[in-house]
Order: sequence, then structure tokens, then C-alpha cells
Amino acid sequence: MAEIKATGIDISQFNGDVDIAALRGKVDFVIIRCGYGSDYASQDDTQYQANVQKCEAAGMPYGVYLYSYARNPDMARSEARHTLRLLAGRKPLYGVWYDVEDVALPEGETLIDDCVAYCTEIEKAGLYCGIYSSLSWWQGRLSSPRLNPYDKWVAQWNDTLSYPGAGMWQYSNSGVINGKRFDMDRAFRDYPAIIQGMEGTDMTRDEVAKLAREEAQAVYNANEHKYPTLSSLPDWARAPVEEVYRRLGLLGTGGRADDTQINASETYVRTLVVIDKVLEELDK
Repeated sequence: MAEIKATGIDISQFNGDVDIAALRGKVDFVIIRCGYGSDYASQDDTQYQANVQKCEAAGMPYGVYLYSYARNPDMARSEARHTLRLLAGRKPLYGVWYDVEDVALPEGETLIDDCVAYCTEIEKAGLYCGIYSSLSWWQGRLSSPRLNPYDKWVAQWNDTLSYPGAGMWQYSNSGVINGKRFDMDRAFRDYPAIIQGMEGTDMTRDEVAKLAREEAQAVYNANEHKYPTLSSLPDWARAPVEEVYRRLGLLGTGGRADDTQINASETYVRTLVVIDKVLEELDK
């Protein structure tokens, strides 16, 4: 798993009145819901303005997210306008995130079109933009390569993250801080450094967006080929992987056996370890 740069929480009106100042020293950032759906004031998060003001007063870095109900790209662009209206020119140090999880959202390429439409509008405003969803959606409905350029915030309530290349990980929905329950998040990227680096640049908005996409793609690629050879595997995985390669006749490339090129992701390696255990059971 990638190095954890920071730990934070995400909040909305459902968390009630949050004492942001009391969170200093216990979390590094807060992601705040700004609203949901298209650009109507009635769909603003009722705690958004207060939460932003409290973060700014406490010197707490924050990002924002909008919960999507978009059925088509026009609605997604309205949701982008909703976000930009509430930001009112602010450039949050933990970015802008598009929350894509509602069961009524469209299927197939329409859903991908909506994500691209929203992120494009946010990036045109010179902001850093990514997409939030659950692990199952990222592995299913959102698995399109068209989303590879965008940063990913993955919800998987577990001790480890199974999705390679994510920039942000929501690892729990039941963290307790100061007696209050929160969704808990970990950042694998130094977002304040990235976003502050976008300030004062002579680059165009399109160039900034292109750079952000390239960085996200680089993280994805690094995780997708985390273990280039058998010899690079961790101790717990090497013997099972070698056994599966031998028994199933899987072939890598290279010289000595331990230099065999496999270019394996963490997910692929864990799958092979499970296959090894299945083969052991079949031998009994």
C-alpha cells in the first residue's frame, strides 16, 4: 500500500455542529459536503458555510465534495456550477470531489459522461478535481479507462485498500474523535503541496488540468506494476505466487527464476495467494 501522507475526516450536515478547532492535532484535514444535486440553493448542505468558516478560523486544511444525482451531462454541469457557487472563488487545499454512489444514477457510458462533464467544468475553474465512490463501483460501474486521468477517492471500510492508484481512501465509517462519530480518510498524496503548486503559475487551466491528470496516472501506473519481478514480492506472497505460476504454467520473462518479470499489482498478488490456497485444498 502507498505511503499515507495525512489522515482526516469527511463531514456533512448529518454530523451536526462539529467543533473543528477541537480536531486540531487529531486529524490533518476535513472534507466538507457542500451540497447535493443541481444548482439550487435548497440543495446546499445546511452546515457547509459554517464548516468552512470553522476550518478557516482553526487553520484546518479542507476539501469539498458534492453528492451527485445527475442523470445526464447537463445535470452534471449544473452540479459543477452548484459547487463553484458555494466555493465562491476558494481553492481548497484538499481539492473538489464528485460523490458518485447514488443507486439511481445511470448505467454505462452515461455515468462516465456525467463524471467527465463535472470534472471538466471544475478543472476549467482552475481547481483540483477527483471522484469519490465505493470499491465495488470503481471495480464495476466506474471501471472505464476514460476516468483514468482523474484522481480517485475510494471507500473501502477495511484494514487495507484493494484498489491501486487511489489518492484518497475512506477506510472507516465509524471513527470516534472527541466522542463524536466520523467517516475516516487517509490521503496518499500531498494535496496541499500539489494544489499550492498550481497557484501563481503561468500555466493555462488546460495545462494545469493535464499536469494533474498525468500525476494521477503516474500513481496508478506505479501501483499497477508494484511488483516487477518474483524476487520483489514480499515474503508472505513469494512462495504461493511461485507455486501458482509453476502449477498453472504461467510464464513471465527474464533470466533466473527469481528475476521473472510479472509486473503485478497488489490485487493480482493477493488473488494468486488465494488461488494457491484453493489448489492446496483440491490436493487434499
